[in-house]
Amino acid sequence: PTIPDYGLPGLSNVAYGLITQELERGDSGLRSFASVQSSLVMFPIWKYGSKEQKDRWIPALAKGEAIGCFGLTEPGAGSDAGATATKAALVEGEWVVNGAKQFITNGGIADLHVVFARVPEEDGMAAFIVESGTPGLAMGRKEEKLGMRASHTADVVLDGCRVPVENRLDTRFTPHLPAKA
Repeated sequence: PTIPDYGLPGLSNVAYGLITQELERGDSGLRSFASVQSSLVMFPIWKYGSKEQKDRWIPALAKGEAIGCFGLTEPGAGSDAGATATKAALVEGEWVVNGAKQFITNGGIADLHVVFARVPEEDGMAAFIVESGTPGLAMGRKEEKLGMRASHTADVVLDGCRVPVENRLDTRFTPHLPAKA
């Protein structure tokens, strides 16, 4: 709702908060789906994506023709970005991403994954659009929750996942992270 392009309304953050509050009032799982789709997937693509990434994904995500998930949370690190263990390296013109993400809303049903990984060569982090079906991308265990059962939550595994260079978002905003063993 806050994106002003692609025929979207460009509402204020307060209006967006009221929308999510009403969704939450009806069903917390639906609110989780909607907030991940809009705030954690569409917004970073709109803010940091190339024109090609935006043109391809924003309309499809807005119409619900594509489902996205946000891969930051990791086993042993939670949502502490500074403790991220997932790594990406540029190899023969592609990014090779290795790691695991945990408790990912929409993880098992997503068409695209906005995944964060440490890039040791740059002393920072990067975000990548990883499409479902990419070799090396696999869905792990689905969470069997007591509540919010309508919200599909699963682990995401990246094992030698080869991501095209054009799928990197321009998110060079986390330099000088602590060294991770």
